[in-house]
Amino acid sequence: MIVLKADVCVVGGGPAGLSLACSLAEVGVRVVLLEAEDNGLNSLDQTDPDNQDDPDNQDGEPGAGLRDCRYTPLDPIDFEPRPQRPEAGWPIRRADLDPWYARAQSLCGLGRFDYRPERWSTAAAQPLPLDPALVQTQMFQVGPASVWTDLARKLAAQPNIVVLTDAQVTSLEADSTGSRVTTVHFLRSRGAHGMVGARCTVLAAGAIENSRLLLLSDQEVRGGLGNAYDLVGRYWMEHPLVRGGLLLTPRSAGLGARLRLYDRHRPEGPGWDDPNRPGSSNWAAGNLGATQVMAELSLNPERVRREGLLSTSTVLLPRDDVLASPAVQALTAWRSPSGREASLLWRARWGARMAFGLRDLLAARRVSARRPGPDEFGWARRPGAERARVFEVVHQSEQSPEAENRITLGRDLDRRGLPVPKLHWQWSEADRRRITRSRDLYALGFARARLGAVIQGDWDAGRPRLIGGDHHHLGGTRMASDPARGVVDTDVKVYGLANLFVTGSSVFPSSGSASPTLTVVALSLRLAAHLERVLTQLPL
Repeated sequence: MIVLKADVCVVGGGPAGLSLACSLAEVGVRVVLLEAEDNGLNSLDQTDPDNQDDPDNQDGEPGAGLRDCRYTPLDPIDFEPRPQRPEAGWPIRRADLDPWYARAQSLCGLGRFDYRPERWSTAAAQPLPLDPALVQTQMFQVGPASVWTDLARKLAAQPNIVVLTDAQVTSLEADSTGSRVTTVHFLRSRGAHGMVGARCTVLAAGAIENSRLLLLSDQEVRGGLGNAYDLVGRYWMEHPLVRGGLLLTPRSAGLGARLRLYDRHRPEGPGWDDPNRPGSSNWAAGNLGATQVMAELSLNPERVRREGLLSTSTVLLPRDDVLASPAVQALTAWRSPSGREASLLWRARWGARMAFGLRDLLAARRVSARRPGPDEFGWARRPGAERARVFEVVHQSEQSPEAENRITLGRDLDRRGLPVPKLHWQWSEADRRRITRSRDLYALGFARARLGAVIQGDWDAGRPRLIGGDHHHLGGTRMASDPARGVVDTDVKVYGLANLFVTGSSVFPSSGSASPTLTVVALSLRLAAHLERVLTQLPL
């Protein structure tokens, strides 16, 4: 039996848990950090899909196995309540997180907290000349994931920090009143049991595991801790990836040569880092040239607000011209759900186009196998990129919070004998209509800028075609100012418990479309400051 004592027990060794532990370590707080995995960080909701665990990495430490991470803050509109979407919005404002976003930049190994496109533009990488009343350019910074492995090693060397991997938390034990967590129980793969007693406990294990642990901890409170209103696990969200059709550009537009800003790159060129030039980032010398950036497209926030639309982050990816051929378009229509139900006349027409374009179909099959995906970078610098005329429009979309999208406990057991989480998730018809409207607004923006026309090559009778999720797990322990509407309060303390907190993307009441990692780290740093103030008031 392993028995540990601490001021704070942190469950989860991803960016949320590591940044929290780091901030607490700086002020001398005794921390035990428990990470379930023995081969590195696996909190998918806190990373991007190009940051998945490397199966060849067996370093056996938190933070291992990641490549680069994309960072950007949520937009101010993402925090706002909106009449057309009653469950959207946060009980805090973007301004409440801005100081913590700035601190998170440094911890993530990034440059200054400045995401204005003009700060990153160079002569060779300019924003597209789109009507800002419709479509705007937004920036991402790309930082090295090595900051998290470095941070994990640094924490493990601190005398007031205990980092324990291969430590699967099995339950949180509460006192007889169910109002305070007294013990965190964990199990190791070789059967060793352990427990941690702490002044307070923080769940930072991801949007699935945080919900599962609260549901599993039902010894003193029926239904699990923090679940008085049956809200634990509910309002679970993803960032759906949606195909938005093909943008066909005229040769005169020269779009292939104008997308350098929209591919991952390091800003370079005479004077871009000169602090005296207009729009300079004016970084500290240690950051110059270290951070890569990339731009994406988004709809004007006022338009989104007025029409009750979803937040979207949109990329343009070069495709072979053959994918826009009549034969390929006919095949797409033939294979779609609505196409299978179409009249014999329409199916005969599509069949004729495919027959006459058999050579194009064979060519399309070859190029589709090697086309870059939404998370592939460097294409703007490849030979011939400037001649590209066909671009796929791919949206990373917000999902509206819905109570029926939820995590529950399943009947199957995992390798440690715990019920596996069961996900109930679907994309609502209302959100499908919203993303369809967004698609049309992007197409209008491209047309007004004379960049080309969008054809609905991968849309089914006006309905969006979902590629899948972006592995951004969000919600399940949502933040709210009322316990009847959420699991945690604005300090991310679980309602009804004096010393239990949750951090990470599971507390997101609505998701926006931005990659969540920067917001996750900002929330953890904000929580660390709160715990520093209240920790002495909590008994050990």
